[in-house]
Amino acid sequence: MEPATGLMLAGAGLSAFGTIKGGKGAKAAADYNASIMERNAKVAEKEAENIGRLGGFAIQKNEKEFRLLNDRTVMAYGKNGWMTGTGTPLKKAMANAVEFQKDMEIAKYNTKVKQNEKIESATNMRLQAELKRYEGRAQLKAARTQAFGTLLSAGSKAYFTKMT
Repeated sequence: MEPATGLMLAGAGLSAFGTIKGGKGAKAAADYNASIMERNAKVAEKEAENIGRLGGFAIQKNEKEFRLLNDRTVMAYGKNGWMTGTGTPLKKAMANAVEFQKDMEIAKYNTKVKQNEKIESATNMRLQAELKRYEGRAQLKAARTQAFGTLLSAGSKAYFTKMT
């Protein structure tokens, strides 16, 4: 084998090796980015849990405050000589209770919406992570194919150079 042919084959081998290394590096970077996205997805899921927990605590606090306010209102009506279980005091207490229930349903709904947003965000992050992994595998496969093509091209050039 001529020195030029050997150098050409060695260069092709080195180029193929570099291409494969680059593909492996791209895959490693994609895997790393995917792992970060999955970690962020777990964080978003924890945030969704915390939103639910905090929403529940807020509702409990509001219920306690409503009971205290309602009790004070009943006492105030009683001190002023009103019968608290009939007429205007009863109507007012019922209207307050209905309004409070509406507010609590809205608060529960808003909490659920915020939780669902975080869960959706986590799902999107997981999908992006899977896409990054797929891209990394595709880049590695492309690098291997390119390396094989480099070797095949150099081999055929070397063969035809030798034949002439």
